[in-house]
Amino acid sequence: MMRRFICPFSAILLGTSLYFSDAARAATHQFDIPAENAPDALSRWQKQCGIGVLAKGADVEGLRFHAVRGSMDDQAALRMMMQGNPLSIERFDGKFVVIVRKSPKRETVVQKVKGTEDVFAIGYHNALSHKRASDVVVDSIAYDPIQTLGGASSIAQSLVLLPGVTAITDGDEPRYVSLRGISPDLNHTSIDGIALATVGENGTGARRVNLQNIPSDMTARTDIYKSFTAEQDAGAIGGVVDLIPMSAYDHKGFYKFIDADAIYSTLAGIAGKDGAKGGTPHWGQGVKGIISDQFGKNNEFGFVLSGRYQYRVRNSSKTFGYSQYYNTAGQVINSPTLPGWNGLLTPSRFQSADYSDAITNVGGSGRFEWRPTRSNLQASVMGWAYRRGEGNTGSYDTMYTNSVTNQTGAGGREKIGSVYLSQRTGDTWQRDSYGVLGHLEWRSRQSLLSLKAGYTWETYANGERYLEARTYPTNQSLTYGGGGPNNNMTYITGYDQPGFWNNAVFKIDSADIYAERAIEKLPTARLDYSWNTGKSDRGFGVAAGFEWREMSISRNASEDMFNTGQVLDPKYFLHPDYTLVGFAKPLPVINVSGFPFSTLPLNAAQTAYYSGTSDYAYQEDLYDGYVSLRYRLPRTVIIAGVRTDAVNYTGWTPQISNSMLTGATTVTHGGYLNPLPSVDVIHHFPYAVNLHASFSMTVGRPNPSQLAAAEYISCGNTSTPGSITDCSISMGNPNLRPRRAKNFDISVDKYFNNNNGFVSLAFFDK
Repeated sequence: MMRRFICPFSAILLGTSLYFSDAARAATHQFDIPAENAPDALSRWQKQCGIGVLAKGADVEGLRFHAVRGSMDDQAALRMMMQGNPLSIERFDGKFVVIVRKSPKRETVVQKVKGTEDVFAIGYHNALSHKRASDVVVDSIAYDPIQTLGGASSIAQSLVLLPGVTAITDGDEPRYVSLRGISPDLNHTSIDGIALATVGENGTGARRVNLQNIPSDMTARTDIYKSFTAEQDAGAIGGVVDLIPMSAYDHKGFYKFIDADAIYSTLAGIAGKDGAKGGTPHWGQGVKGIISDQFGKNNEFGFVLSGRYQYRVRNSSKTFGYSQYYNTAGQVINSPTLPGWNGLLTPSRFQSADYSDAITNVGGSGRFEWRPTRSNLQASVMGWAYRRGEGNTGSYDTMYTNSVTNQTGAGGREKIGSVYLSQRTGDTWQRDSYGVLGHLEWRSRQSLLSLKAGYTWETYANGERYLEARTYPTNQSLTYGGGGPNNNMTYITGYDQPGFWNNAVFKIDSADIYAERAIEKLPTARLDYSWNTGKSDRGFGVAAGFEWREMSISRNASEDMFNTGQVLDPKYFLHPDYTLVGFAKPLPVINVSGFPFSTLPLNAAQTAYYSGTSDYAYQEDLYDGYVSLRYRLPRTVIIAGVRTDAVNYTGWTPQISNSMLTGATTVTHGGYLNPLPSVDVIHHFPYAVNLHASFSMTVGRPNPSQLAAAEYISCGNTSTPGSITDCSISMGNPNLRPRRAKNFDISVDKYFNNNNGFVSLAFFDK
């Protein structure tokens, strides 16, 4: 039975059809309501749950409601939509709801108990609802400022909290993420659906995105898609990481958040004692903040600004273990399986290093939004710029040994064959990430048209000065501890003649100055259209889209290699009262900062070879188109689609002939076309249990360096180009085809406690 209400006062009647049957009582429904003006949001809510709404026009006019997506209780969904607005539910009986404006006094009391924790509880519930309502296997994490207090938090740090995500760390911070144990080069990373540029690791042209440099405070949520429909990017085998930008409409009115932090490190290390400038203060400090607001007659405009700054010093010391085997006659043997092994592990060398790393993070982002009332259009534009710089110095001491006596399970005595002192300074890794995105969206009833365009780019720069000196002492021995049958780390306990190195003659063994720059540029444009694919739509639906992006990356390196063998003047040694871990006494430190490299003769052949072979350029044009058909029943969704992945590329590499640079450039071309089908089935069982089953085909595109790298012969610092003894050769393969993956996924999710928790069991095969 239906009845229409006519209001005799100035009011709007939302949901003119009011249901009085028992089936219309409050229950759990699938909701898909965007953030929009209150009248339209309430109209969508009524349509998707079948409950009528009564409200005065003056009470709701000019207000905006939060987005709600996922399966949840009708009243809980309504309260989440209204969060932060001066409205309350006067009556809710499962048949209809009456909404009224709060009195000013009551509103003041309510706002006193609303705070950051409450606002971002909404973010958590939205992330969980997104997982529950999604048509693919996805895990999401919402940005929470409370969890990121102190320091420059990154996307990588937040993603490791999700299942199936493993961090690949840089010192004490996650840098990349592996999804389901698969290399980060086989992930696709985007922000609002636009691919992020990356120069890879140290400018080498890998496809992995450095998420250490992307702050979590520029996002509202991050999604990791582990199964794929045709709508997802084809170049993902591990998964798709999509960053959802923070919106001004995620907060109620004017929002501000500021976090300042300080840290003191007690590990001083060799910083300030090695002649290098910087790195000596061990106080670190940082500040970050977010502000957002809406403005205009009906709050149709909004903005979000975020920024951060951090400086800290990260010092570390490490020792390395190298072992060899002796027989009972005191002779070296290659394996403990050979007859006569004495049963003990003997150190072949002692090596330790000390690093001082001064880290600076700085940058910010901004987003401007336009959401006109009573309009099907909305638009946004976003930009960001972030820099992570690291100034590194490192000292390395190495002692090689060649015989052992008096050996027991607790240690022994070894003769010293050589001593190497190394110093690296001016090692300044600097990575800058930039981006500009535009998003225009038109929505009308069952149709959604989305146009996105973006330009992201990343640069990398590094430079270092390296000097190594060695001496061959005579009749010098050391004693050591550790080792034994349990393979414990060995360490030097003393010397027969402590300080022998102070009178030793050190000769330069390696000297070079290195500089490198790389840049990747990535313009993208994509158009997506869908009809009847919303969570509340039923029957047949279709989605289709097209994407173009062009990736261009170039790398230029220079390495000045110097002829060696000269005696290192003792005036370029420092004698700090500092002992590297594992060494019993302080050894000298080379003052690289004060050393005049210009006095060394340049090795022109090696300089040209090692500089030129590191350079390359690569351009890739990608064209992706897809069609996805879906049929949605009340509890079951079937999705079938195909995506076509077409790539054309060109590489420019230095030409090598007989292990020598010719000065010419080799140009290579290639490309491939891959149709990639996918089928997904989703069923919502009673008691909030969801089943996902998916089959898809995706590709892992080769890294640019794998396609376009020049032939490179590595023979160590003292070898010459062309030598084939103990050398390795690497080179690009322009005919390398992409990996092709067949992905099968099935997962069962059970939600409980009013959608506040879930347990999930998943199986995948690739």
